[in-house]
Amino acid sequence: MMTFSFAKRIAATLVGLTLLIQPLVAQKTASKSSSVSITSDSRDNVQRWKTSNGFDNFNVEYRGKIEITDDDKDIKGMSDDGYLEISKTVFGSNRSIVIEAHGNGKITREYYEGRKQIAWEPEGKKWLSEVLPEVVRTTTLCAESRVARFFRQGGTNGVLNELDKMESDYVRSAYANLLMKQSIQPKDYAMIINRYADKTDSDHYMTEFLKNHTAKFLQNAEATTALFSATRKMDSDHYKTVVIKEALRGQTASIQNVKIILQAASQMESDYYVAEVLGSLLKQNNLSDGVVAEIISTTGSIESDHYKTAVLTEAMGKSGLSATSYSRVVDAVKTIESDHYITVVLNDLLENKLTDETLNTLATILPSIESDHYKTEVFTTLLKRQDLKEEQFDKLMQSFDRMDSDHYKTVVLQQAIGASNLTESKLLKILQKTTSIDSDHYITEVLIYAAPKVRAGSASVQSAYRAAAKNISSETYYGRAIRAIE
Repeated sequence: MMTFSFAKRIAATLVGLTLLIQPLVAQKTASKSSSVSITSDSRDNVQRWKTSNGFDNFNVEYRGKIEITDDDKDIKGMSDDGYLEISKTVFGSNRSIVIEAHGNGKITREYYEGRKQIAWEPEGKKWLSEVLPEVVRTTTLCAESRVARFFRQGGTNGVLNELDKMESDYVRSAYANLLMKQSIQPKDYAMIINRYADKTDSDHYMTEFLKNHTAKFLQNAEATTALFSATRKMDSDHYKTVVIKEALRGQTASIQNVKIILQAASQMESDYYVAEVLGSLLKQNNLSDGVVAEIISTTGSIESDHYKTAVLTEAMGKSGLSATSYSRVVDAVKTIESDHYITVVLNDLLENKLTDETLNTLATILPSIESDHYKTEVFTTLLKRQDLKEEQFDKLMQSFDRMDSDHYKTVVLQQAIGASNLTESKLLKILQKTTSIDSDHYITEVLIYAAPKVRAGSASVQSAYRAAAKNISSETYYGRAIRAIE
């Protein structure tokens, strides 16, 4: 009878063995689920493949044309220079097969376990039937003939089903490119893109595949949409941009595809690539105003003032923009921090005839410009190009109050005096604003500039002028100002 003490020792031993075995099992499971790394090399017309998944090592070397059976389990023929070596190591145990052509249809087959050669029948043949299906799915061995066979037997779906079983993006891409050489109906292009993109992790291989066949894909509306949609599955902003720009060179994007492109752009992290994509879209012909408005809105995802400005100015270069588009430009400007870039965009915007609503919104931005220099640039363009209503002019004058430089204040007031739509009410407000100027020299400059308008104006205007002149401390400058209206 087993004693309690002995039973405890047995139990402890079993626990120890379990703890020892569990890491090995976990390692095996993790290795099987880990990504398979593959390196291929071709020298002297020999293809070499090394595959490792952390659990086993798998080496394949072959030369010449090799034919396999339709069940992928045996070699049925080789060109006279044909050669195939397959070796696999699992837990230190190595097995290998060497099959070589010697001309005139003669082929030799050798099977090894470690360094010991074993008779081909039955062990060698059996192991080849087990390992060859794995070989053809992890290398490009017989890829061309296999694609032709699957296409012949099951059409496009037949090839795609085989692609689904492959772990290597490199091999899957090779098969996908071979599939595109078959007699495929254009209606199947979208399905190919979607199935391929769902299984492919590498942005590089996906980009190469989409670029290689862009011309074909653009022949079909659904395929074009699928192409642009595939870019949203990419992580790399660079590769997304490459595919989108290549496709946009081929045709004018539909509204649906523009929306997909804009979604892809809004998910990008790099301001440079977002700007590249939006800039490529803006180079399209016959863009509707609605599309341009959406492009302008997408600049909200750009943090860089430089790149945001580049896109906005290019967008405003499109003809026939509506008030909605201009309004979205104003909204976009609210997200720009640099006075320089705010000024660049607003000066461009103000070259167009803007609605009262847009001008009112724009007026709310003016106080955010801190630099008197840049504020003066915007004020000058605004006064030259836009017909400001009284309410809008009042908002402009409110922003004027936040300026520090007497020089720039003088420039703005003189520009306002010279505006073509100057009213008596506006002139009175301009004269009142001279009280915010400290320098007698600059007050006199403004008043003398206004004098011709004042002389032709009403008594109220002339009275306001004299009241403004009384703020001049210097008798010399005061005399010059008064003489200007006499």
